[in-house]
Amino acid sequence: MKRRHSDKVSIRIHNIGTPLISRSTGSPIESLHVESDRPYTIGRSTANGSCDFVLDHVGISRNHCQILFDSRSSKLYVFDGVILSNYSGGFSQFFNEVEKEGLRFKVSLNGVYVNRVKVGKGRVQEVLVGDEVLFVCGKEGLLCCKDERVGFVVQEIGFEGRDTSVSEGHSRGSFSSGKRSKRVFAPMENEVSSMVSGVKAVGGVVERLNSLVRYCRHVLNSDDPVSCLRLSDSGKECVSYCTMLRLKGGIVKDNREVRSDEENHEMSGLKVRDEQPSPQLHIDRSIVVSNLVSQVESDGAACISVSDKARTMIPIDEEKENTPGNSYFTKEKSYQSSGKNFYLNRLQYIEHDPTGSQRVVSLPELLHPVESISQIFIATFTSDILWFLTGCEIPSHLPVTVACHHAERCWSSSPDSRTAAPLPNYPNVTMVFPPFPEEIAFGKDRKNQGIACHHPKLFILQREDSLRVIITSANLVARQWDDVTNTVWWQDFPRRANPDYLSLFSHFKKETNRGLSSDFGAQLAGFAATLLADVPSQAHWILELTKYNFEHSAGHLVASVPGVHSYKPSYLTESVRSSSAFNEEFLGSVEASVVGLSYLFRSTSDSTGAQLKRLASYISRTRENSLGMLELVMRRNTSVPADVNAVSVLVPNPDDDSRDEFVQLGFLPRNIAKWVSPLWDIGFFKFVGYVYRDEVLASASCRSNQKVQLMLHVLQGVSISEMSKLILPHHVVALCSLIASLQRCTGIWRLQEVLGCYKWPESQESDFVYSASSVGGSVTAGFQADFASAAGKKALQHFDSQESDPEWGCWSAREEREAPSIKIIFPTIERVKNGLRGVLSSRRLLCFSDKTWQKLRYNNVLHDAVPNPQDRVGHPMHIKVARRRFTSTRGLGSSSFGWVYCGSHNFSAAAWGQTISRSSRTNQDQSYNAMRVVSKLRVCNYELGIVFVFPPPHEETDLCDGSKIDDIVLPFIVPAPKYGGSDRPATGLAMREALAEFREGSRSVFGENEVEEVEEEEEDEAEAEAEAEGRGEFVVEEEKQEEKAYGEALWSQVESSLSS
Repeated sequence: MKRRHSDKVSIRIHNIGTPLISRSTGSPIESLHVESDRPYTIGRSTANGSCDFVLDHVGISRNHCQILFDSRSSKLYVFDGVILSNYSGGFSQFFNEVEKEGLRFKVSLNGVYVNRVKVGKGRVQEVLVGDEVLFVCGKEGLLCCKDERVGFVVQEIGFEGRDTSVSEGHSRGSFSSGKRSKRVFAPMENEVSSMVSGVKAVGGVVERLNSLVRYCRHVLNSDDPVSCLRLSDSGKECVSYCTMLRLKGGIVKDNREVRSDEENHEMSGLKVRDEQPSPQLHIDRSIVVSNLVSQVESDGAACISVSDKARTMIPIDEEKENTPGNSYFTKEKSYQSSGKNFYLNRLQYIEHDPTGSQRVVSLPELLHPVESISQIFIATFTSDILWFLTGCEIPSHLPVTVACHHAERCWSSSPDSRTAAPLPNYPNVTMVFPPFPEEIAFGKDRKNQGIACHHPKLFILQREDSLRVIITSANLVARQWDDVTNTVWWQDFPRRANPDYLSLFSHFKKETNRGLSSDFGAQLAGFAATLLADVPSQAHWILELTKYNFEHSAGHLVASVPGVHSYKPSYLTESVRSSSAFNEEFLGSVEASVVGLSYLFRSTSDSTGAQLKRLASYISRTRENSLGMLELVMRRNTSVPADVNAVSVLVPNPDDDSRDEFVQLGFLPRNIAKWVSPLWDIGFFKFVGYVYRDEVLASASCRSNQKVQLMLHVLQGVSISEMSKLILPHHVVALCSLIASLQRCTGIWRLQEVLGCYKWPESQESDFVYSASSVGGSVTAGFQADFASAAGKKALQHFDSQESDPEWGCWSAREEREAPSIKIIFPTIERVKNGLRGVLSSRRLLCFSDKTWQKLRYNNVLHDAVPNPQDRVGHPMHIKVARRRFTSTRGLGSSSFGWVYCGSHNFSAAAWGQTISRSSRTNQDQSYNAMRVVSKLRVCNYELGIVFVFPPPHEETDLCDGSKIDDIVLPFIVPAPKYGGSDRPATGLAMREALAEFREGSRSVFGENEVEEVEEEEEDEAEAEAEAEGRGEFVVEEEKQEEKAYGEALWSQVESSLSS
């Protein structure tokens, strides 16, 4: 009886790692519906419909491989390569054409693996039910190691719309999963190992099992049979690429291979039998081949000992279900952390430490139990949303907000660019693209874009009874969590009995001479608000943070927000507070401006200059505060149709206590008034404005076109205690905008705010190191001095000075050049090339320009990055860790002290900020005694990190909790080895040269045209900086055209209402 051909075949799969996506629907799939005798392409490319099924993973080639179901033999095959010429025909014709070189094809870069055994380049492998097909498998060689895996397991092969029959002599069976059970073909042994049209297939079940036996025998014959299981890329002996394995049983050395036996060749795998059962074995259980490979790999089990009758002895753990592809994403216990230390991510191919001495954690462990999470907020640079949702088993009803980098959207001024819902099948996911301010764009024009990056790595997991905050250096992609070393910090914060809205304000947390009290909640809310201020649907996150108590945070948040910032560290905070007449009610300040100021004084209605003279009279008699600013009166203007939120800015007559007599300067900008008004109207907050006298007079008298700065002080309103009862959705949006707008220290100024509270003993020996995956082009002696000074470093000769100015004696660029203070930890190119996967493993992770290398090579500041602990050597690092450790001189009983940072900040001015300054007086201002040197900080990136402080022994502080700086084990060896004369960092040029060398070697092995060129994609962490060296000056802002138009529209309506 003949087997009938099938037009369409359904292949049910279980995805491993990144899910397979249908080109037509754009959604993850669990079944492949294919037509017989037609090759289907799997790859990363979505352009021009070149791939039928898409795997969005960096390790996948644009067109990686093809699958084909042969109607004549009713078998499924995978081909490592993609046919470039037109092809139509059956399976046998396909092989004939390949043999005759009648078909042009291109092979993949990373290969195809069936049950961890690599398919030959340009070769075909049959795929059976239960087989594991991988497209990213880690190391090259005979057997793929337990590395990052991307692919699928074939669970079932069925036929659509037809009954299926098999020819006489073929065995037939079914592979069942769940409640469904379909008939599938299971070829006999002679089919499995047959030759197809003169071209040898890689083999079937028995062939692959023999391959495993030979591999195990190779391990046993090596110098270290217990610990060696990984082969090298270059074919060296496996003893040089070893990984420690656990042995559950004794090792049996046997030279016999598996004999094919029709009686024991079952459809869904191998039947396990033994005449003399071992107590460690479980008899009469069927396992699929992929399970067998997983068991050999993960457990270091005995080589498969086989009798002449194919009675196989394989160790199987009956109590633990081994689901293919789930070795990483497994249910784990919920991990707890005191927050006093950071962990490293759990690399999936490094053996779990049973003693628990290593601080490692995986992403699923951090989220467990997912069922109790009510909503998730994530901030990241790059993201693989499907990997996260499927791998961490995120329920479809759980709201997930992901703030991510997107150059076009982040630079766009359109509100529509701020959000997206990218996955129709996952309506619970909202993507947010935080804005980059126009002031840091090239030419201050958004259309030109600029050097900016949304680069934090933050998770906020809200539960009913607690809030978990996670700060890591890993982006939301599988590779960085699975096979690249990253730091992970987290702490759980308990729920309050009642919300505390004042916890959103840093100024409400007072400073003492014993250190900076915790403002963790305010800093977290401020950073989150800057990401969500333009997204009303996500503003509720700020309100949720008031429900949790952050007072016992173990570290201090250090955030960077892009922009040009004028708010200085904490030693100015009290000056700002004291400058307000409402000291106890003061919550913070917002930097704003006055729009429409020149309208009244330049109009024909004031042709005599009476209004200008009146203004000058009021201003000259108004007392300045301690910061040299004049207090103004703010008044809601509800009768202006042009903007119901309009707020007028008035200069009162200093002789009129009622303040009914005044001169109006102008209005608050529209973007400020839109949130000031609703919060003011309901009584939650009050607002007071301050301006500089010289700026107002210069603008009013037409001597300057610069924007008049207005400092808006935020005070507690009469209804703030009733906020939980009165707040409405539009108030929540306004509150989010207020928190985002509040002035707070950012970048190195925030670092100075945290560390500048302590007097670090410069006379004692200290070790100052910074390890990063990117070293910016602006890392000059000036930037290094700024960073060291912000961290509290002072010149030794000024250390004991009684000068009251905290900046007196700070470390300077000259002193940094003469005696470099910071050791920069960065891998040499040789260390990168000698990694387990060579240069490919560090692509898109490292950024170091040759220009920067030339600047630093003779300063003796560069040191090699040697991973710690030892089992991470050979794996790339993506960490950003800094530490300054002082060695105590108080005898054997004393301990060291200092501080440690970990987070997302690379060592660059783009991440930490660059100081710029100017004098506030122009040539037109000569008649005014208004000379002020103004310093600002220009920051390009969104960043977030955490600082642990271990105060000096002489500092009395309530924050000491018994933890020690030496409890924090750095992820690199210290002291780090200094660069030798021939050492060179893994710069962009060195990486390109190493990659070219790798390509050339691949071509020599696989042929000139068979290796796909590595596509140059957007650098994952390459913050390609084009910042000017040295100190820069910022340009005074002028009033924008839209602000002028807004002011004129309001003025015209105010005048018409007065005249009527």
